[in-house]
Amino acid sequence: MKKLIIVLFLSIGSISASVAQTYADFGVGISDRDQPFFNVALRKQVSEKLRLGVELQTGRINQRFIGAKLIEEGTMTSVSVPASFRIYQDERLRFDLYTRAGVRFQNVSSDHGSEQQLEENSSFGFNIEPGFQVSLAVSDNLSLQSGVTLPNIFEVSPEFLYENNVTNIFANLGYKVSEKSVLFLKANTGPAAGAGGDSQKYTWSLQTGIRLRLSNDTSNAALFIDPSY
Repeated sequence: MKKLIIVLFLSIGSISASVAQTYADFGVGISDRDQPFFNVALRKQVSEKLRLGVELQTGRINQRFIGAKLIEEGTMTSVSVPASFRIYQDERLRFDLYTRAGVRFQNVSSDHGSEQQLEENSSFGFNIEPGFQVSLAVSDNLSLQSGVTLPNIFEVSPEFLYENNVTNIFANLGYKVSEKSVLFLKANTGPAAGAGGDSQKYTWSLQTGIRLRLSNDTSNAALFIDPSY
């Protein structure tokens, strides 16, 4: 897993020096799944319309599942590649198609695994998350985003199952506090179903953090905050 994380971050970082509009995000949050969690991401505007990134999220498990059995302690780590494609923009309004694909690792102690009658104390899965985002530039220093993503989460081991299908409704805020930094707030919520009806039925998440502009561009693209799940 460490090798995968290093390769992904180096791949995005390798193009950061030569092309403008590169951002580093650092966030902390809570959700019904993890309390707390930490998020680190690199994002790159690789063309006028396309933004790519790599994102690492890790947290202490609050409520998750292994083999459709509830676990309430342990750790979760995910590595994903988010992408957004601008389909329309005027002076203030912007529409983006959004997607994310990644992998997820979960671990619990052997004692907790025995209590929950788990076959394995760890799990591996992947997610595919299409979506749509609307952004409004309220001013030169403030932007708002909202939209819907559809996370589809599959557990691969210890058994293959369709773990969750979520309708994730989100709202984000980006506020420029300096030429090199943007404060962001993220909130999302929505119904979830999967794992034969044994998984949680409702999800929510709150996150705050800062985006650092690593390039010298002066555009307002850094104010458009990417959704999270």
